[in-house]
Amino acid sequence: MKLIVSIVERGQGKDLIRLFTQQNMLHHMQCGGKGTATSEIMDLLGLDSLEKDVVFSIGKGTLANQLMRDLNHDLRGSLRVKGIVFDMKLTAMAHVTALAILAPVKNEQGREDTMMEEGKTSSMILVTVNQGFTEEVMDTARKAGARGGTIIHARWAGSESAEEFYGITLQQEKEIIAILSSSEQRKEIMEAINKAHGLKTEARGTVCSLAIEDVVRLG
Repeated sequence: MKLIVSIVERGQGKDLIRLFTQQNMLHHMQCGGKGTATSEIMDLLGLDSLEKDVVFSIGKGTLANQLMRDLNHDLRGSLRVKGIVFDMKLTAMAHVTALAILAPVKNEQGREDTMMEEGKTSSMILVTVNQGFTEEVMDTARKAGARGGTIIHARWAGSESAEEFYGITLQQEKEIIAILSSSEQRKEIMEAINKAHGLKTEARGTVCSLAIEDVVRLG
């Protein structure tokens, strides 16, 4: 499984999501962002505004790899979007969430919702929940060993396949919680959050993690 992060000009996120969906990448979160580049860097990159759309897309690794190759070659000339796109390999994900992404219309009944995990590096845990559940999620995370997190406001921009998979309605307004964790604490934190706030709860939470190679603490 991979996460593709796209940072593009404001208003162009929907165009990128439409393209990704056509390439069978179906699960997306879109949020607003603001760049900090100087005017010289913006001119160099051909960017027009500091206001950005940030799109997080999760999908099967082979699909993500092909999409990145296409963006760099076949689609480069036809895509009228300015920005940057990069991908990262996920280190862990709730099993039921992975099923929803890999087989969106095939429900595997009776399968325990466990963590699919690989790698032993430090990680950034990403939790996506319905708006209004962040305090509850952070309380759960702290009890499992987390020290704190960062909250990003976002909205659901993926396909309706996840709703068909569970027979649920997904709230459009979302919040993403980013939690830095050591390898020793990662699984315990993720399992605690998934158990209390997963897709089968009112929070409709999804949990995954990204490998962090180096961490520098300032101050």
